[in-house]
Amino acid sequence: MNVTNLQQRSDHGERKYEKKKARHAQLAELLSTYSQQYYDQDESTINDATYDELYQELLHLEKEYPEFALFSPSQKVGAKASPKFKKIPHSVQMLSLDNAYGEEDIAAFLERVKKLLPPSGKIELMLEPKFDGLSASLTYRNGILVTAATRGDGFVGEDVTKNMLTLECVPKKIPSPHTPTQMEVRGEVMMLKSDFFALNAQREKNGEKLFTNPRNAASGSLRQLDSEITKTRNLTFFAYAIISDDINLSSQKEVLNLLLQFGFLVSDKVHLCSTQEEAFAFYKKIEKQRAELPYDIDGIVYKLNDLNLQKQLGASAKFPRHSIAYKFPAQQAQTTVLDIVVQVGRTGNITPVAELKPVTVGGVVISRATLHNKDEIEKLDIRIGDRVVVQRAGDVIPKIVYPLLDERPVHATPFTFPTHCPCCGSALVREETEVAIKCLNFNCSAQLVERLIHFASKLAFNIDGLGEQNIRFFFESGIIKTPTDIFELEIRNDQLQLQNSEGWGRQSVKNLFSSINQARTIPLDRFIYALGIPQVGRSISKLMANFFVSYGNFINHIKNHRLDSLLSVAGIGNSIGNDIKNFFNNQQNMNVMEKLAGDGVSSGMVNVVDVGGTRSGLLTNKTIVFTGTFETISREEAKELAEKHGARAASSVSSKTSLVVAGENAGQKLHQAQKFGITVISEHDFLKMIQQ
Repeated sequence: MNVTNLQQRSDHGERKYEKKKARHAQLAELLSTYSQQYYDQDESTINDATYDELYQELLHLEKEYPEFALFSPSQKVGAKASPKFKKIPHSVQMLSLDNAYGEEDIAAFLERVKKLLPPSGKIELMLEPKFDGLSASLTYRNGILVTAATRGDGFVGEDVTKNMLTLECVPKKIPSPHTPTQMEVRGEVMMLKSDFFALNAQREKNGEKLFTNPRNAASGSLRQLDSEITKTRNLTFFAYAIISDDINLSSQKEVLNLLLQFGFLVSDKVHLCSTQEEAFAFYKKIEKQRAELPYDIDGIVYKLNDLNLQKQLGASAKFPRHSIAYKFPAQQAQTTVLDIVVQVGRTGNITPVAELKPVTVGGVVISRATLHNKDEIEKLDIRIGDRVVVQRAGDVIPKIVYPLLDERPVHATPFTFPTHCPCCGSALVREETEVAIKCLNFNCSAQLVERLIHFASKLAFNIDGLGEQNIRFFFESGIIKTPTDIFELEIRNDQLQLQNSEGWGRQSVKNLFSSINQARTIPLDRFIYALGIPQVGRSISKLMANFFVSYGNFINHIKNHRLDSLLSVAGIGNSIGNDIKNFFNNQQNMNVMEKLAGDGVSSGMVNVVDVGGTRSGLLTNKTIVFTGTFETISREEAKELAEKHGARAASSVSSKTSLVVAGENAGQKLHQAQKFGITVISEHDFLKMIQQ
C-alpha cells in the first residue's frame, strides 16, 4: 500500500471520528436538556421511549470511543438541585437504575452478577415495581423525621422537609422499641391515579393548566415553595430502602418487612424468586395488571435479595451493579368506547373521535382517540359500547388498536356517519378520489373558530393570550368573529370592557393588546400560513414567500389575478394552485385581507428560506410528500426536517414527486404514489435517512 492510500485511509478515519464526536456532542446536549426538563421543570417534551433510544445511541458511541464519556450525561444522575430550595447532601449517593428492554438484557445482567460472585454463590432476586414518581430520601434521628430531600444530582438534593411532613402516609415518628439512632428511608413520591383525576378535574373547573400525568403532578406538588399547597394534593410515599448502621438486616425481604412495621407504605406487588423463568413470568403478570394498578409503574426492578452481596458488587458512577430495571414496552390498556362524535376541522374535514372511559396509558390519561375517517371505523368495526385496546402510538398519539370482539356487549351500537354537518347542517360531501368527508360551507361556525385558532397560533401570528380556550370564549361571546376583529379589540374595548370578563383583569388585557400590536408585522411566510389556505402548510407558505419576496408583490398578484404564475414553482402543482386561487376568489377572504391592511397588519420583508437544497445528502433536491398519521414526530416536524436537509416538502403527489413518506391511514396519496411508481418509505426509514 503506497503513502497516498495510507494518507487517504487516515483522512477517512479522522472524518469518521469527527462526525461521531459531533453526533455525541449533539446527543449529550439534547439529553441534558431533556433531563433538566424532567427533573427540574416537572415536564418533558419527548416520551420515555424516544429518550431511551437517544440514550442507548449515546452509550453505543461511548463504548466505541470511551474518551467521549468524560463529561457525558451517562456519568450523571438526575439534575442539580433547584436554587429555589435549600440543599441537603445525601449520606450515601442516590443512584438511578440501569435499564433492560428485553429478556436478553436481564440474562446479560445475571451473567455479570455471577462473574462477581464466588462459584458457589446463589442468586436470589427480589422483584419490585419500578415506580414512576419522584425519588426522595427521609432522615430520622432517634426515631423523629428531621429532613427530607429529593434525589437532585445524586449527591445533593432539594430540601422538601416541610412538604413531606404534610403527607399523612409518612410516619413522623418511628415506633419503639428498637428505634434506630440514625436511619435514612428511601422511596418514591407518587400521586395515585384517582387523586390525579380529582386534581385535574378541580384545576379544569378553576381554569388552571392541567397536569399531563401523575408523575409530573407528584413532582410539581412536592416541589412547592408553599407547603399548604402540597398538603392539598394527596401525595403518597412508597418506601423500598433503609440505610442505617444501627439496624442489622441481611436481605431486601427483611428491609420491606421492617418498613411495614415502621408504618411505611410498601407495594404488595413484590416477589422473591431464584430462577430466570420465574422472574420473567412475574414481569409478564404485572405487565398485564399495569393499567389496573392504582399507581403508575414503568417496569420491574430486578434486585439481589442478599444485602451483603449488594455491598460486594458496589456501583458504577451512575448505577448500582446489584439492580436493574426491566422496562415495559409501549403500553396498551383496555377501556370502553362511551360514544363516537365527529369534529369539524378548519378546512371542513369531518373527523370521528371515540370518547373513552378515562384510562392511564404510558403515564398519560387518555379519554379520547381519533378514528381518522369513516373507512377506519368500518375497517376496525368499532362500535359504541365496545371494549377496546388503546395505546399511545410511539408512546405519544392515542390510538385504538382493535375492539375486543369476544367481549362485545349485546347493546354495542354501530356508528352511523352523519350525512349533514353537526354544526351548520350543510350536506356533507365526499369527493370520489378523497378519503375525507367534508362540510363545504365556508361560513360554518366550527370552521370559523378553528381558522381563528390557527390564525393566532404560535406558527402563525403567535398572539400570546389568544390560545384555543380564549378564542372559543371570544367567538361564542360574539367579540371575535373574523381575524380583523382581533386587531380592533383595543379600540373597541371602551364598549367591550374585557377587563370585567371572567378570568380577565386590567393587566392581562393590557398584555393581550401588547401581544396583538407586536403581531401586526410578521414574516411573509407566516402571514401566508396564518390565512389557512387549504393544502398550504408551512413548507408551501415558504415556497410562496420566496416567490413573492414582499407583501406588496403578493397583494399585487392577488389583485391582478396572476396566481397562475405560482405553478412555475417546484412543489406547487395544479391541485395546490387551484386551492390558492379558489381561496382568493372568495370575496369574504378578500374582504378580510383588505381589512387587515386597513388595521395596519402587514408583512415585513421575508428572510428567504432555502427550500431548494443547498446542502448535500440523501434528500438534496428531492420532492417529498408526507401522508398519514406519524408516531414519533408530527408531519409538520417531518417536513421541517426534510427542508433542513435540502428537500422540498410538497402537499400532493405528482409525477415530479421523488419520495412518499407514509404513516398509518395514508389513504389516497399512497394510492397515487403506487400509480406513478414512486418510492414509498415508512416514517422509521425516513428518520434513518435523516440520521445518515
